[in-house]
Amino acid sequence: MSVVSLHSVPLDILLIILENVDPISLINLAQTCHVLRVTIKPTRANLLQRLLALELIPEYGGIAPLLRGRDSHISPCMGSKDWQSNKYACGGCLKLLPHTRFDNHNILRLDLRKPPPGSREANRLAEWWYLDRWDDGVRARIFQHRIHIRARDESLADVRKRYHEAIHPWDSMRQARGINQFLWAGNVEAEILATHDRIASDHELLICGLRRHNRRCIECIFLRGDWHRNKNAMNNRARPVLDSPVVTGRKLDFYNLFDRCFPNLFRCVPRAKMGRRFYYYGAHDNKTYHLTMRILRCGGCAKWRESSQFRLPVLAYEEVHFLTDAMSKYRVQDAELGELREPRCNQCFLREHGMAAFRRHVVAFARSLMLDALKRARYQVLFGWDKLCDDFRLPFGDFANYWVEYGRSIVSDFPLQGEDLLAEPFLTTHQLDELSRRFTRFKSFVEQMNQGLRPVRQAISDIRSNEEIMASTMDSWFRVWYDDYHLYEQTYRTLQDRLKWIEQHELEVVTYALEADPWGPESCDLGWEVEEEES
Repeated sequence: MSVVSLHSVPLDILLIILENVDPISLINLAQTCHVLRVTIKPTRANLLQRLLALELIPEYGGIAPLLRGRDSHISPCMGSKDWQSNKYACGGCLKLLPHTRFDNHNILRLDLRKPPPGSREANRLAEWWYLDRWDDGVRARIFQHRIHIRARDESLADVRKRYHEAIHPWDSMRQARGINQFLWAGNVEAEILATHDRIASDHELLICGLRRHNRRCIECIFLRGDWHRNKNAMNNRARPVLDSPVVTGRKLDFYNLFDRCFPNLFRCVPRAKMGRRFYYYGAHDNKTYHLTMRILRCGGCAKWRESSQFRLPVLAYEEVHFLTDAMSKYRVQDAELGELREPRCNQCFLREHGMAAFRRHVVAFARSLMLDALKRARYQVLFGWDKLCDDFRLPFGDFANYWVEYGRSIVSDFPLQGEDLLAEPFLTTHQLDELSRRFTRFKSFVEQMNQGLRPVRQAISDIRSNEEIMASTMDSWFRVWYDDYHLYEQTYRTLQDRLKWIEQHELEVVTYALEADPWGPESCDLGWEVEEEES
């Protein structure tokens, strides 16, 4: 019995076979022999479709993150180890690149992100058809046209509409039952949200990833000049337009700006040992800052680097407009080099100015970040003492009747001078120890109040019960400060030790700055998930 190969079968049978293969197999067949290559004539569009199929295979493209449209929750979370091998296909340079080479728009938008398993795009066959005596340019244009026709199809427009309604459940909830969108804890609200999430997930299988062929890496977007034609510049005329734009990267959780710019230089603090922040009303469960990584193009090596590699002022790492101002008005005065006006990444700065200058600038940068972290920790330590002093000292304070018996030992001869405690400079070890002893006394006083303690002499008329007094004192932010005070204090002591370590181990800081890979996902892995599982 003779063996039949693909290049020997009749053309009409061969065309039927080629119209029912996946994009990876189509290119593989074109690379087997001259007959199949002449028949298939793979175009750039076919090569791109092959890359789009490869990015969905875990071996080549890593994970396909799932994004919940209702609240933009991403699973697995950014910064976890699952993102280390995550890659995406670029339609400009036709490469599979790490996710850090793309901005958020190109990997998280519904039309551009990876389709989930089982979706229409994940199971799509190769878009190929036989066009004899037609050049590749015409075929590519027809291919693109067909994709856009499919994306604008009337049925998909209806799907998009229903998907939009599903990811905005509070609209229908307000119209139907008048349910407040911030009261989602009840069973009825939870069932409505679960139903909407299920509907959104089903519709996402039909429309997710339809325009992945338009995805571009940040280098391709830069070379194409898209950022120079950015229409948003019309809405921000007061902001300077940089030669190299500020690219939005991933959003990650950090405890302070030092950890954001020098991740894993020190051992990560477990979440259980972190104090809650109380900067914003109603957000008292936040222990970390949800910071957006910013990517810049170095003018020296023409490579994209994380903004922490440019040693900018601390304020530049809080908001994007501060970063833009810092880059456009970059002026650094050095005792030996004079005025520096061109920001350079760590590697370029070392190459242009030498190790001695690089050591001075990197250590000064690390020290400024640690001083900022100490300032924020000091704010947390002292924030509640101002109110506590007023409650005991003022005539109409909540604890004015307890001043003689208890208040004097807690707030009299306070170790910090000045009317505004928050204006105090950095705390000394003696001041921290004294504050710790006074807080222990106040904690004992609170326990006695909860057990029914009444004043010996009433200095003012106060008919409130102990429960009412404690409820008035332990308001939202003060309760957070009271519960987490020892965590704030321990954090401050830890940061003090780390500042001393930086000043005594400058060479280790320089070595870390040169060896740290700004693109490496391990630099953003805080290890918190493992610690939580172990606990």
